[in-house]
Amino acid sequence: MIISRREGPFAAEINGDLLSARRETPEEGHGMNGAVFLTRAASEPLFVLPVSERPWFVMHGDGLYAQNARDALAPLYRGEDAGQLLRCISDLLTTVESKRLRGRKLRKLGYALVVAGLTAAWLTTAVMASRLFSPEDPRLLTTVDTRTVFHSVVGPDCHAAPETGVPDGRPYRTNESPSGRPGPQPQQPTTAAAADGWDLPQNVRAELPAKLRNAASRGLFTVPLSSGHARTLYVFADPACPNCQRMERHFETAAGAVNVVIFPVTIEGREASLNALTPVMALPEGERAAAWKQLFAADAGIGVPGAAQTAPAVTDETQAETARGAIGVNEVAFRAYRLPGTPWTISDDGRYVPQGVLNSPAALADFLNGGGHDGQ
Repeated sequence: MIISRREGPFAAEINGDLLSARRETPEEGHGMNGAVFLTRAASEPLFVLPVSERPWFVMHGDGLYAQNARDALAPLYRGEDAGQLLRCISDLLTTVESKRLRGRKLRKLGYALVVAGLTAAWLTTAVMASRLFSPEDPRLLTTVDTRTVFHSVVGPDCHAAPETGVPDGRPYRTNESPSGRPGPQPQQPTTAAAADGWDLPQNVRAELPAKLRNAASRGLFTVPLSSGHARTLYVFADPACPNCQRMERHFETAAGAVNVVIFPVTIEGREASLNALTPVMALPEGERAAAWKQLFAADAGIGVPGAAQTAPAVTDETQAETARGAIGVNEVAFRAYRLPGTPWTISDDGRYVPQGVLNSPAALADFLNGGGHDGQ
């Protein structure tokens, strides 16, 4: 089934598992007596991508981008009218989802009608059978002597305890009743939760360091506290987060031994964090570290409740929009990678780095070399 949607010059459609979009431009034609009319639009394909990958669509200053949980940010269309294309795609996906939910409800209704019909047929058959096989005179029914049916069976109890000195052969269960008979069995979880509380599948975790490294290399989304070291830590942090404020000095200490790359997010502070981070992310990459550290200074507005912000305002709105877009992409990644909270530190081999490990340079070095610290 093909479902399509139009918005301005854009047309998007879903055919099976594929989402495609194109831009149509009407061409001008001339008729008799100089009449001007528009001919059939020239169609320019923009992109085709599978919707099974469940992509997110993100607006930047220069256009529309897509991202999913496994791949890096990919450009779809650049132009001032990218917002129209985003509305077109959003309306199409909303229409598809509505039809899917409507179809599910109809299927459930159909199943309910089938079950009701079968139940009615069974009851009708039971009533007819009862009338056909029941004698008209109740006295013709055979009587049963319950004393010859519900009699005691002489013999050993099938649940008797084993003889003394004879092994039972069953594993001991703490939920057995005092009589030795098993009680109700507790429900066992089908899968064990990850020890670090991070439920991202291991196969996605294995690919994550390369994606983070690729994102950091673009210079748009990160605050690099240090570089030039052999190992790297990637940190998702919000300057309004109390734990991030407490851990900042440890990140700055670790930056002397490893590369520390910050992906700023606004999970905790929301608008306050966005207002504080926008001037930082609008700076050239090499100047962001000093501005980031200033957010955690004792007299910084975001570190002391009620104090005024000290970050300079961004005069170039294009730079501000690009900075906000970069922070928005980090938010998408935070949720796509199912990070439980902030700060969340990931080593360059995909492991979560406990906060306790960062308290000691020796513990961090041992962890990165394969140690099993739990961060306590």
